[in-house]
Amino acid sequence: MRFLTHGDKEKRSLMLIHGMANTSDLFDPLLPYLKDYYVVVCELDGHSRSEAGNFVSVSDAAQKIEKYVKETLSGRLYGLLGFSLGGTVATELISRGNIEVDRTVLDAAFVIKMGIMTYPFKWLFQGSIWSIKKNIHVPKPLVESIMGKGNSGIVDTLYKGVSLKSVGNAALSCYTYTIKDGIKDYHNPVVFWHGENEPYPVKSAKLLKRYLPQIKKRVFKGMGHGQMLHEHTKVYAQRLVEFLEDSEK
Repeated sequence: MRFLTHGDKEKRSLMLIHGMANTSDLFDPLLPYLKDYYVVVCELDGHSRSEAGNFVSVSDAAQKIEKYVKETLSGRLYGLLGFSLGGTVATELISRGNIEVDRTVLDAAFVIKMGIMTYPFKWLFQGSIWSIKKNIHVPKPLVESIMGKGNSGIVDTLYKGVSLKSVGNAALSCYTYTIKDGIKDYHNPVVFWHGENEPYPVKSAKLLKRYLPQIKKRVFKGMGHGQMLHEHTKVYAQRLVEFLEDSEK
């Protein structure tokens, strides 16, 4: 796992965790808007161009992040944003309570169990990534059925170098994830973001509300999974800063 840092370490820390089959590059367009923070971009195992290895599980990722935060940031993050798989990891971090997190953004975190659909969805994602690796076109209707109408461009954000084992492990870890009761002890501000056209994060937000009564929700109109982040970066950054500065309505 790599941790890429940007800015002055004396400023408030903000950790960003990307999604499945992304790399740290996903957040590069955000950096110019986050100069008031010490930004730490977490690049998950199996998703790096410079380090070998595979993603193991959400729990394993959380443990490694905790170790880093304790050793380099005195065990505290001012802000934490996790997207998709990264959102599930962020959920795990605030559930475990081993580091302090002042404010949390869960962007389309996946925390609902898929039941009998777990393995079909795992195989679907692995098959899609295999096709992308081989430069085989993934049908637009298939992409949009999962990622949201009008969001076929998300394919361009995916990392062809990710291993199929990492994709499979990430999918299984997300689709069988159990929210820990310890999350009830997290009383700091938290917001759940998702696109209007995303089918599954709506269920995640509803489930998390049972554990986090203070959670707020922001829905990006007309957007699919990650679409606001990769197509409307400036607005996404503005919403993030609003939340971090406690001015989000």
